[in-house]
Amino acid sequence: MKKKQIIFIVMILIASIAFTAIPNSNRTWIRVGSLQSCFDAWGAERGWDANRSIYEGLIWPAWYNRTDNFVIDRQVMACKDFTDASGSVQSYKSAKFYTSAGNDQLVPQVLTQTARYPHCDIIVDGTAQYIDDYINGNYHDPDEIPADRLVINTVRTNMGIEMTRKIYAFSRGDHDNYFIYEYIFTNTGNIDDDDDIELNSTINDYYFGLMTRYCTSREAYYVTNLRQASWGAHQWVHHTPMKDNPELPYYYSWLGQAQTADITVTYDNIGAPFLPAEGGIDEARLRCPQFAGMAVLHADASASDETHDKSKIRMGWMPGDDTPTAGADQQAWNFLNNNYNDLVTVDVPQDDYANHQIADRKSPYSVIKDKGDAGTNSYMSFGPYEIPFGESVKVVLCQAVSGLGRKKAIEVGKKWYQAYNGVSVTLDLPDGSNATDTPIAGSSLIAEAKDVYKNTWHYTGKDSIVKTFQKAKENYDSNFTLEMPPPPPTSFTVNPAPNVISLDWANNPEQDPDFEGYRIYRAMLAPDSFYTKIFDCNITDANLVNKYDDVELLRGINYYYYVVAYNKNGLESGRAYTQTTIPASLKKPLRDFTDDDVLLSDIATMYKNGEISDEERIDAVLGMIRIVPNPYNIQNRKIVFGTGSDKDKLMFYNLPENCDIRIFTERGDLVDVINHVTPEGMSPVADAAWYSSTDSRQVVKSGVYIAHILVTKDINEVVTGLPLLKEGESIVKKFIIIR
Repeated sequence: MKKKQIIFIVMILIASIAFTAIPNSNRTWIRVGSLQSCFDAWGAERGWDANRSIYEGLIWPAWYNRTDNFVIDRQVMACKDFTDASGSVQSYKSAKFYTSAGNDQLVPQVLTQTARYPHCDIIVDGTAQYIDDYINGNYHDPDEIPADRLVINTVRTNMGIEMTRKIYAFSRGDHDNYFIYEYIFTNTGNIDDDDDIELNSTINDYYFGLMTRYCTSREAYYVTNLRQASWGAHQWVHHTPMKDNPELPYYYSWLGQAQTADITVTYDNIGAPFLPAEGGIDEARLRCPQFAGMAVLHADASASDETHDKSKIRMGWMPGDDTPTAGADQQAWNFLNNNYNDLVTVDVPQDDYANHQIADRKSPYSVIKDKGDAGTNSYMSFGPYEIPFGESVKVVLCQAVSGLGRKKAIEVGKKWYQAYNGVSVTLDLPDGSNATDTPIAGSSLIAEAKDVYKNTWHYTGKDSIVKTFQKAKENYDSNFTLEMPPPPPTSFTVNPAPNVISLDWANNPEQDPDFEGYRIYRAMLAPDSFYTKIFDCNITDANLVNKYDDVELLRGINYYYYVVAYNKNGLESGRAYTQTTIPASLKKPLRDFTDDDVLLSDIATMYKNGEISDEERIDAVLGMIRIVPNPYNIQNRKIVFGTGSDKDKLMFYNLPENCDIRIFTERGDLVDVINHVTPEGMSPVADAAWYSSTDSRQVVKSGVYIAHILVTKDINEVVTGLPLLKEGESIVKKFIIIR
């Protein structure tokens, strides 16, 4: 018996002792880079989340909401002349990977995630930020596996083939938008969860295949006339035909023109541009600029030859959901080896098949409408392989998402929005020329300049994702010797004060031999807005520190931060480790003076001495309360608290430390109640926010509103200790909302 077989048999025996079956529903998430996704115990993924009624996964860029790009990954393996446990030979045998597969099909054994670094302990304003890092495999030696995260998933099948997939993820900025999957298919002969080996024959003419559908991206779900895009109904798929012997086989998918039996979109929807009918130009952007796909980095020549063999790869596209069902063994083998119901096209990419051109408004549906209307899937299969008992074969893939960056998507979307609205605007193309109306070859139609401009920029995503595939291959071919940045800080604390937000972080990155310094990035208003570098300290400039005071900030504004360590070549640790999601805002500064420039301590003293009345004391202290902005005008959102999560916010400034704010309509209907308590140790006057909504979370209408501020606890002046306000005292303020 070959040494290789002996080693595998020993591994099988050890595995049978160490592992027991785990539920199909077990799931882990990788959340360290700009691409983040979930991985399931049953060996493949379906992005549907029934609790949220959305498809989730392959989130890119992960820094922004609703950027999921995944629908489903259908996987199947099959072989010929299969010898079962009784010794009988079956002409075909298959195993299909699906969510509800029973133990007669799949037996998940392992789903673990290990990390290169521990998560960062983040505390904002005394509150620990919740971090679910999904680590259940501890932390590995950075010198052993130079990846930020490693997921290992092992599944036994009814064929006696055990599939182990290893998923590598990176946080380095130019390598953080792809995953590398290493699939190892081992003939263990174990078809269930016990220690017994039921099979010991060679697996003949073995194939493994994946059919993946993307939805680029979930933003399309929120466009009224693109709702079918939520499950990838309008996806184009481009692939490298294997007959052309591509150096790097790959495919990618993107959102195409929406046109089905019940949906016809009259504007060019490539990239899902924001329309004037949907809102103002401040919200304009391309909402779906993503390209998602896979590349083949390696395929074993055979079980005894680990050299890369492209002849083992089939790649193409197929429409609809009509794949062989579980137990349809011959159909499954034909599906992977040749074709099935004449659905798979391998020699011509879908967009080439349709003669798709820039801005021609041709829909993917026009190509697949006679074969089902559920959308276009990628198709990839590997084989045939002979896998003797105890032997294995390996396939390595890269899955990636790329495309226009957020800022460019906004720039392009705004210009298209203006042109669509009849505004004259310069439509500059990537090569420096200006877009013009362009005839569509082979047609009497004309592509309008605004669409040529938008789509030309959108389709630069094709180059971006191919470059991502190339980076992944370089990484894999180098045996993961990618230069890595220093580790992230293990702690990050954000402390808001009256005039400053103080930041401090752990110094553990300084143990890295190539460590150079730290950088701080900050965003305003919302955690998914743009971040700007505000601080840099380093060894070269001899100004290295582990704390920073952020000053000259605006009251009432929420701020978000992340800190990175960087090395001598400028490579930064991943932002996902330290990015805050809890808002930090300036505390209310101690206010010593009333509106009449009288010290609060003097107010308290004069009241004690009988020099002012209760009414004068109350007017002086509660008169400092301000409602900002007043009036609140929806048209001015951007210049007040932004258009993000704080877009409907009004601030009540200079409140007594304990009070109730009751908000009424002009006719006296109670709208909402805010119970305000100033944190201990703060000034006796402070701030509170109201998001212009009722207690049932309905946004209020335009009109005049009345705020009744009622003191709920006696308050003493901090310097003299004398009474300043009494429980039950109050003031009324009016404000206006314009929508």
